[in-house]
Formats: sequence, structure tokens, C-alpha cells
Amino acid sequence: MTRFSAVGKVLRHIWPFALGAACCLILARQLNGLDLSALWSAVMGVSPLQWALAIGATIVSFLAVARYDVIAQRHFQMQRASTETMAIGATAIGLGQTLGAGAVVGAFVRWRMTPDLSLKDSARITAFVTVTFMAALAVTIALAALTLPTPHIPALMPYCILTVALGLAVVAFVFPVLARQGRMFSLPTVSAMFSLLCFCLLDTVFAGLALYVLLPHEITIGFATLMPVFLIALGAAIFSGTPGGVGPFELTLLALLPHQPEPALLGAVLAFRAIYYALPAMIAGLVFMRHLLRPRPARAPRHMRAFQPLEDAPLSPISRAELGVIRQNGGALLSCDAGRYGTVRTGQTLVALFDPIEGDANTLARPLRQAARAQNRIACKYKISARQAVRARAAGWAVMHVSDEAILRPADHSTDGSTYRQLRRKLRQAEKAGVTVSASRTRLPLADMARVSAAWEARNGVPRGLTMGRFDDLYVGHQKVFLAYQDARLVGFVSFHATAHEWCLDLMRVLPDAPDGTMHLLVQTAIEAAAELSVDSLSLAAAPALATGRTRLERFLRTKHFKHGGGAGLRQFKACFAPRWQPLFMAAPGPMQLCVATLDMIRAVNLRSAPATPIACMPANQPLAPTPQPVMQRAS
Repeated sequence: MTRFSAVGKVLRHIWPFALGAACCLILARQLNGLDLSALWSAVMGVSPLQWALAIGATIVSFLAVARYDVIAQRHFQMQRASTETMAIGATAIGLGQTLGAGAVVGAFVRWRMTPDLSLKDSARITAFVTVTFMAALAVTIALAALTLPTPHIPALMPYCILTVALGLAVVAFVFPVLARQGRMFSLPTVSAMFSLLCFCLLDTVFAGLALYVLLPHEITIGFATLMPVFLIALGAAIFSGTPGGVGPFELTLLALLPHQPEPALLGAVLAFRAIYYALPAMIAGLVFMRHLLRPRPARAPRHMRAFQPLEDAPLSPISRAELGVIRQNGGALLSCDAGRYGTVRTGQTLVALFDPIEGDANTLARPLRQAARAQNRIACKYKISARQAVRARAAGWAVMHVSDEAILRPADHSTDGSTYRQLRRKLRQAEKAGVTVSASRTRLPLADMARVSAAWEARNGVPRGLTMGRFDDLYVGHQKVFLAYQDARLVGFVSFHATAHEWCLDLMRVLPDAPDGTMHLLVQTAIEAAAELSVDSLSLAAAPALATGRTRLERFLRTKHFKHGGGAGLRQFKACFAPRWQPLFMAAPGPMQLCVATLDMIRAVNLRSAPATPIACMPANQPLAPTPQPVMQRAS
């Protein structure tokens, strides 16, 4: 087995060169008798203007190529300046596409030019760039076949490619993280996929333009006709892995353009190779040699900022109590000179939860968008107040009313009057059944609470995520907990996020056979306890807004949010306490981003799996600029 494995590795590395040699042999036989002087005349006949235009198109193409590395590093949450990353990526691709074995060459070049990058991380970035570019190139070829006249691609193939690509995008949206053999694989976000496709279009169009402007007047072909042929030839060259794609590229062009004069066409290809392959390779080689001649510094460890527990953070005294939910959903504090936000990362978005902890929301909008872009995600504000929604709309953000928060003033709460008729009936039923409620002042009965929570989940399903808590020993240890007993048996409990001025309802768990009204009695007891402690405000948390709206899109999104956010039952329960309903809003930089963010939030809230992965912190030695380079501090 070891011998076969070694042979396989050797064959895998030499087959591109063997394939290139075979293609060159076939090309030589096909061009047997070709007038080399005519070929040389075609190359020398390229005018200075054609050379200049081709160089300009090549520069634009390589600027697009270099952005692949920026997206790759953002995907892996690696913090590095975009200009430096683009220079390294352009060098790796310039050498890799010319020397062949691009994955190996690219990984080595990236590793050698980046002192703090391990060889494994370099290989991951190279693999990401290679795979995503090939996928984007396939989509580009399909789009070209549908929009440009070409008889060289089967009619059904573009539709098959686009269907597969759309299916992969849907999978990446619904399952942004895949698990295999205990390892987690993060798929590119939809935003990253769209950016990669745009850069691939820009790259290939200008690469094709570089070849087109070098064609002599004997070649009677339009750019729209050349582009699909060029893309197919480029795909064959890249897939073969031969140095510079030599052989497969020329054979494909000659096969798909049989009526064009071969000396003139091959002369243009030679000029194209000089501009698009040789010149970038020479520049990349000089840049790489400069790094190669210097001793590679020892790999510096990535100093990350300490993960700061939420209760130890210097939060404002009036911080929102519900911010405590980020202790269990991978949340972090986004901090910069302008202020701080509580944030959580979902599949496609970086979500700023609630109003800012400190600072002005409009000033914080820029660092929020920068932090989101640094992760290939969409910036989104969730459950913000009406005042903040007005300011976001004035700043050009798309805003939507998504939920209403039920707020009480404990000191003013009473069960008297017709408004509380249903609440009094529920309380009497629970008290008649012998249910008693007590606040936990000592050690929590975690084993009994886990039993109640498990029974509740068996009946209602795994609890929702994001801003809705899940039972966990450490998580509830930070909360105010009220326990309901019947004959010394725990039948239910509720928990509250708590600060000195505000409590917010979080977990609500009762046994399936708990007496009717148990949950109402738990909440009512908590309200009375908050009044005794002079708590200014008690929130019963949010219920989804009614499915109405001014536009069809807003009605659709609010309908989905209402259906998956608890529906009418949750709102009816909270209405028993006659709260004041305060509208909460969601905002994103534009309507399309708001639509994607809303669907992603619905997916995250209803994700019946483990909590979100934590946001990576930035290197500690990276200075904070006055205008925000955000810092992520994880909440434990």
C-alpha cells in the first residue's frame, strides 16, 4: 500500500508535464510545415499601441486575480492589510500559472512571503483560491455561452452548470458549516461567492481582451465570438496543470477557430504569452527572489487579545440586560474608538445586537461594516430601537419592523382590573394545584433543571438559537432563576438576564404535565421580586411583529419572521401581563442585504444544532486607528 501511494504521488506531480509534452507533440504534428517566418512576422507586426493596450488589460486582470487572496484570508479570519495580501497573491499566481503545478508553487510562495503564516495555512489559502476560481470559471463559461454566440458548447451544459452552482450556493446558505469526522468546515458565504464571481468575470474578460487587442487584421473575429472560445481554452489550460497551459491552450484555440489563419493566430498567442505569462512571471520572480534572498524570520505567534468575560467588561451602567445572551452564541464585543457593540456571527451576516453599548450608532456603522467585510459577511443591526431605526434609515440603510418587546415597570404592575382577568385565572389554577415558586438564592438544582429542560425539548424540539437562550449549567449560573415546585418536585423554571436597572426574560421551561398556569405564576413571582429590588424595568423579551408591511417584500419577510419567531402563541402569553409593546427593528445597508440578512437570521434562530462558532480576535500588536479597525473581544 505504501509503494502504491508513493507511486501515486509521483504520478500526480509529473502528469501535467507529461500532458503538456503530449499536447505539444500533437500541436507540432498539426503545424507540420508551418512557415516560421510568417509566425515571427505576425509577432513583430504587433504595434506599440497593441502592446500598450494588452499590458493595460493584463494589469486590470491581475488586480482582479489578486483579490482572490483577500477573500480567502477573510474567509479564514486572518488579519492582514489588503494591499500586502494582493501583492502576495499576485506573486503566487504569476509564478504558479507560468511554472505549472500552481497549487504547490502558490502554497510555497505564500508561505515564504508571509512570516507569520504556517505552511498548512498557506496550503489552505491556495486550495481555497484554486477551487473557488475553478468553480467561478465554470459559471463564467456558462454565462458566456448563454449571452454570447458560440456553437462550441452543448446547449444543455450551461443550464446544468448554473443549476449545480445555484444548488451549491443554497447549500452554503442553509449549512454554512459542515462537520465531518469531528472537523468543522466553513463554506464561503454567499457574499464571498458573489465577489469571487465578479472578480473572475473581471479577470477573464480583461485577459481575453489582452489577447483580442493583439490579434492582427487577418483575424476576422469579434470580441463576442472570441470570448467563449478563450474561456474554454483557458479552462483546458488551467485544468491540465501544464506550465503556462502550453499545449492545451493552443490546441483548443486552433480546434475551435479552424477557419482563421494559423500563423497569425499563433503569433497573437505568442505575443499574449509574452504579456500575460512571461512579463508577470518575471516581475513576480524578482519580487519573490527579494524575499527568498533574505532569511525567513521565525514564525511569530499570533497574539490574540484575551477573551474577556462579559461580566468583567467595563460596560455602561445602563447596558441592556439581554446582552447577556452572547455568552452562549459565540458573540463578542466589537470595540473601537467610536464605541462598542454586542455582536454575533451567523452564516452570512455579522449582527450588531440591540442598540450600541457605548457611542453613536451612525459613527459605529462604518466599523461595523468594516468588521463584516473582514469576514466576507453582511453588516446587520438587529432588535434596535425606533430611535436608532430612524437614524439608520436617514443614513441610507434599509429598515424593517421585526418584533415588539414587552416591557413592564415592576413597581407599577398590578393584577387588578379587567385587563388582567386571564392572568388572575391562570394564577389561581396554578395555586390551586399546589404550585409554589421560589427564587434561587443558593446553589441551583442543576440536575433537576436539566431534567425539566430535556422533557420540554422532547415535547417542543431543540430550542431556537441566536437571541433565544439554551439551557446550560454555566449559562444559567449568570442569571436570576425562579423555580416552580409541586409536592417538592421541580415542574418548571424561568431565568432572567439581570442588571441593576433591568431584567429580561430568557429561558422558560415547564414539564409537559405541569399544572396549567405554572409559567404565568413563575413570571408573576419574578415581577414581584423585581419590584421589591426596585428594578426599573422588566422585559418579557420580544415577540415577532404582525405579518404586515408597506411592500410585498416586507410582508413576505415579516410573515417568515412571525412564523419562525414564535407566532401568535408567544405574543398571547406575554399579553396576559398587559405590557407596553416597544417596536424593535432590523437594518442592513440595502434592500438586498436586508433580505439576505433576514433569511439568514431566520435560519440561525431556527438552527437546531450547536451554537455559532466564536468570532476570532484580531492580533494584539495591530494598532487601533482613530477611524475604526474593530477589535473583537469574545464574551465567555
